[in-house]
Formats: sequence, structure tokens, C-alpha cells
Amino acid sequence: MANSPADDARNGASSLPYASEQLAALLEVLSVWSSGTFIRGLAVGAGVDLDATSIVAITLLARDGEQRASALATRLRVGASAISKLSNRMGALGLVEKRPDPDDSRATLLRLTPAGAAAANALVRAGDDMVNELMLMWPDDDRVQFDRLLRQFRDDAITHAIRIEAATLPPATPRKK
Repeated sequence: MANSPADDARNGASSLPYASEQLAALLEVLSVWSSGTFIRGLAVGAGVDLDATSIVAITLLARDGEQRASALATRLRVGASAISKLSNRMGALGLVEKRPDPDDSRATLLRLTPAGAAAANALVRAGDDMVNELMLMWPDDDRVQFDRLLRQFRDDAITHAIRIEAATLPPATPRKK
């Protein structure tokens, strides 16, 4: 039987020799936390029994609000057919509602229903409970320092990602007059 991502992380199953212990540790946590098995397990524990993609979609809609189906598809890295099936499935469960985009009659906007917002809130509580459990034995000073350093790391990582992504954008072509 294959190991779960959590088992692999716990056993240090990476064969990549990162010079940065911070990067190796961060990648191990991200690998586990982004696995469908983990996402679904956390959600089921919160009373939200959905597939991992639906869980991520609910989280994105809750965090960023109503958006075009095509934008959500891009964020989930799925195609038009997959987002159509996903939004239909979530709509049938009463979690998402669709409406025409007033700016483009060909596009559809997706937003959470009250039941979808309740599911998102349950997921947030489950995440908060998990972090509190993980840090339960940490001294208050360590928690405060970790929070400060993690926020600084997040800000610097996002700034760096923006620079990296900007370098991959095609050059703008001048408009013809």
C-alpha cells in the first residue's frame, strides 16, 4: 500500500537535497496540506462532505466573493467543461448559485449560497482549530514570534512571486492607430 503524503513527510521521504531546511520543511507541509486526502479529511471532520476540488472552490468563493466561472476555473487549474460540471454539482447541493454576468451575456457568475457560506465557515473553523491544536503546547512568546515571522515571510514571498510572474508575461503589443 502506498504511503499518504503525511506518512511521506513524517518519514522525510524527499530525495531532493535542499540546502534550505526552511524550504524543505515548508514543502513537506504544503505537500501534505494540499493533498486531496488531507483537504477532504479536514472537511469531513468539519461536517463538509465534498470532494477536494469543491472544497477549494468554496474556499476561493468565500475568500474572494462572486466571480466568473472562467476565473474560478483558472484558479482551480481546470477547464471550462470541468468548471461547468463542478458548478452544476455544487449548485445541485445548494452550495453555489449561478447568474448571468451583467457585463458579458456569454459569461456566468458564481457565488456562494447561504449553505455554501455556512460550509466555508465550517472549513475556516476547522482550519483554526487545527492550528490551535498544533500550537497548543507552544509558549505564548513563540506563538507571537512565529506569527510575526510567518506574516513577514508571506509578504516577502508574495512580492517575490509577483516579480517572478511579471517576468513571464508576454510583452505588450502596441495598438494600431
